[in-house]
Amino acid sequence: MADSDEEEMKAMRSSSRYGGSSRRPAGVTVTTAEPQPMPDSDSEEERLPRRMQAASIRPPTTRGNEADEEEEEEEDMLVEEAPMDMSGFNMPVSFGKLKQKKAVGPDVHSSNQRRGRGVPAAGSKPGGVQFGPRVMDAAIAAGARGRAEKAEVPSSAEKPVEETSLKSVGPVGPVDDAGGDEAPDELPEPGKESEVLPVSHEVAIPAHVKAVTAMALDPKASRLVTGGMDGSIKLFDFHGMSEAKEAFRELEPVENHLVQSVSFSTTGASFLAVCSDSSARIYDRDGSTQLIQSTVKGDMYVRHMEHTKGHTQTLSDGMWHPFRQEHFLTASLDGTLRIWDMNADPVGMDQQLPSIHVLKTLDRRNVCVGGGCGKTGGLYPTCCTYSPTDAKLIVGGCSDGSVQVFFEKARYMKPDRILRTAHSAQVTSVSFIPEGADSKLLLTRSMDNTMKVWDCRMLSDAKGPVKVFEDLTCTHEKTGLCASPDGRHFVTGTSLSKGALSSAVVRVYETKSLQLVKTLDFGKKSVSRLCWPKELNQLIVGTSTGEVTMLYSPFSSKKGALHFVGKKAKVKSQSQMEDAPSGPIFNMTDPAEIQKFYSTGHGDMTKIRRTEARAGNKAMAPTRPEDSGLKMPNQPFGDFAALALKVGAKRLNLNSTRITDTDSQTSLLQYQDKVSNAGTGFFESAYSKTQPDKLLDFSTEMSEGDARMHEAMKGEFCRKCGMKQCRCVDYSKYGLGS
Repeated sequence: MADSDEEEMKAMRSSSRYGGSSRRPAGVTVTTAEPQPMPDSDSEEERLPRRMQAASIRPPTTRGNEADEEEEEEEDMLVEEAPMDMSGFNMPVSFGKLKQKKAVGPDVHSSNQRRGRGVPAAGSKPGGVQFGPRVMDAAIAAGARGRAEKAEVPSSAEKPVEETSLKSVGPVGPVDDAGGDEAPDELPEPGKESEVLPVSHEVAIPAHVKAVTAMALDPKASRLVTGGMDGSIKLFDFHGMSEAKEAFRELEPVENHLVQSVSFSTTGASFLAVCSDSSARIYDRDGSTQLIQSTVKGDMYVRHMEHTKGHTQTLSDGMWHPFRQEHFLTASLDGTLRIWDMNADPVGMDQQLPSIHVLKTLDRRNVCVGGGCGKTGGLYPTCCTYSPTDAKLIVGGCSDGSVQVFFEKARYMKPDRILRTAHSAQVTSVSFIPEGADSKLLLTRSMDNTMKVWDCRMLSDAKGPVKVFEDLTCTHEKTGLCASPDGRHFVTGTSLSKGALSSAVVRVYETKSLQLVKTLDFGKKSVSRLCWPKELNQLIVGTSTGEVTMLYSPFSSKKGALHFVGKKAKVKSQSQMEDAPSGPIFNMTDPAEIQKFYSTGHGDMTKIRRTEARAGNKAMAPTRPEDSGLKMPNQPFGDFAALALKVGAKRLNLNSTRITDTDSQTSLLQYQDKVSNAGTGFFESAYSKTQPDKLLDFSTEMSEGDARMHEAMKGEFCRKCGMKQCRCVDYSKYGLGS
């Protein structure tokens, strides 16, 4: 028994788990010492793992190779344990293709670090932060090392933090970053990693061909939906994305109509798509082409908008209710905002949703007049939003620069608060700054190049805004703004004006002091939409070039961009490439196939596939065989059997179904002889009384009363008095005898 236990212990010590022979990555050479005899007794040296002994005699490595050493140690720990020593058999430990791992290390995020224009990408620095499975631990260790090195620098060389923060505030006007680069972000203090602004790194997602006009994330921030001026909606899944940054679904709700807004429901099962037509659409989270529901179009000939069930003109914005999964809000050029209920009874032949509330925006005359169809002085809402914390306020920014606020109530009529002189140009976006369970501050952005902060507790033109930020160039109707999830910061962007030397920027402001704390240069890409989700703590920016830029920080951000940065795209194997459907195959001996082949050269492949799919769905009648009913199948006795059946059916006076299947033209021509022989038997009897002139006789029998009247009316009578013996004067001849 003792011998068996001793042999088992020796086998375990020689296994890979205790430092035995293990498979190492290619290109790594390990120098080993001369083999020494294994002592019989279990000494302290014997119990030491052989892997640690081999590590002690490895060649020295630099600090830049720390990531490689960690990967080697992780691979050593993950190698399967061998049941016995297989060194003599020279067999591999594992079989098959190795699973491709996600790249980790400082190079992954250093290539995405933001830098000034014209500055090359920063490479990995020795001793830098290594981002991997333990991001926060590595960040804390790097912060401690950075502070220790900073303490060694003489006090005269270092700059105070207060001076740097004051410089970062600067003026509110446009900033020209061509003269200098942005200051590098300092490492966070221990325990304050979550307070770092997520703007140190960036990754660009090529989403659309034209400007991004709509953007939304689901409640768990695992999927991103974007819409653009090209009319398409694209869906991105962060968990399934790679460095290729491709969308898993693309759809076009309405052809040649831009996407005004997208918004996810509270459950994330569906999202609202608002395009530049009069109907809003609901899709599921997978972006299926089959609609869940759509809103009904109203009657455009009705003057009072509360008497019709839907919008009559182009939609301008939309948003889902923050808490109710069945309610959503839309705005339109007909001058109204409407609240819809998914559980309402559908109307019309298409069974579409009707609105349940109508919110009218009023002009200076307190009249709701839409701004579409060229109406002079018309006013319409261009953007709308709910208060995020309690949804008790509905705010609409209007085309004349006014901001109109509705309080939550059972029946909506006119606005409860109107900021008539809020802006001097069209309002492009409105948003709230959350503060705990309240939303006391309101942000408005306008095309008059300003952004204003309002206190919801004293909304009036007399008291005015809390703060006005000027010189924020805005030339795009979808220029947005957003607030951080904790309410400590709010962000807006600027547009690139024609002929200007400055560039478009994203500016981050602090809510408490209302001062500028960060300016991010975006070059020639104007900023349109902005989003800062709580689950990711990443700033997502839509641009005028169609790109979606995700700004993040490896210290404070999570999920989102961290899922696909450094994740290589899967390479298709040979079997997958062979099984993949190829293009159409044409038979070059068939004239019809040859015509299809040449039509593909003109770019008509989509039309051909659509036609073939439509033809395949039709219930086509099967083609009958040639000479149907005359012959039996091609067999030696076919002619005889067909003749026997024909003669037998004739003798028994039976109708043969095969004989009746004759040509229709031949059957009609058989009646020609009957028509010619019958003479006037068919239709010429109608002209029998009017021969030889073939005129139809419309005469009818006259009643007795009509006959007497006809007899009395014969002869001459006065056309004036109706009497035969008239004494009336003929005025036509008056004065001729005088």
